[in-house]
Amino acid sequence: MSKPTTVAVTLDSESYAVFQEAVALTEAAGAKVSVAHLVQHHLQDEIRRQSPRKIAQRFLRSVVRQIKVASSGEASSRKA
Repeated sequence: MSKPTTVAVTLDSESYAVFQEAVALTEAAGAKVSVAHLVQHHLQDEIRRQSPRKIAQRFLRSVVRQIKVASSGEASSRKA
């Protein structure tokens, strides 16, 4: 079963510029799309290419790793 969800994506300026170039190319070809639309399609293609379960597991590992790093940093600052 699949369930729709909303995701906010923040692009760095270089990545955003790449998507803006893609928008300009599609507009030159006669199609009107937004950066958000292209990012959404890119993410959907990546999800189709990979297992959604593996993507979710990789994301969870990343979050747990970041929490561990943040909490170890807090512990270091408390000792000082």
